[in-house]
Amino acid sequence: MVEQRWEDIRGKQVEYNGHTWKLTGNVDVREDGDVLAVEAKQADDVKAEAAMLYFDNADPPKSLNPGSEGPHFDRLERDGDEQLLVVKKDPRRYRYRLERLEYA
Repeated sequence: MVEQRWEDIRGKQVEYNGHTWKLTGNVDVREDGDVLAVEAKQADDVKAEAAMLYFDNADPPKSLNPGSEGPHFDRLERDGDEQLLVVKKDPRRYRYRLERLEYA
């Protein structure tokens, strides 16, 4: 697990499980780059519950190298009901699919 701070993802919002989540910018690169755990707070509730959103590699075996420090956020995408997080490490792009969340 490699904890990183990605300022360019901070404040972005995603929809998941009927709620809106605001990303904090804290990202853990896990399982040799196959999973990104992104810290978030619930934006559509006054409690603002904290959670980790888990994005799994959508294009195996390609993934972000955990040793590649620094921000790599490119964009958020929707593909039907799926929420995707796209990261870049020039010249490559990697797509991660939001699969689950765990409340903190």
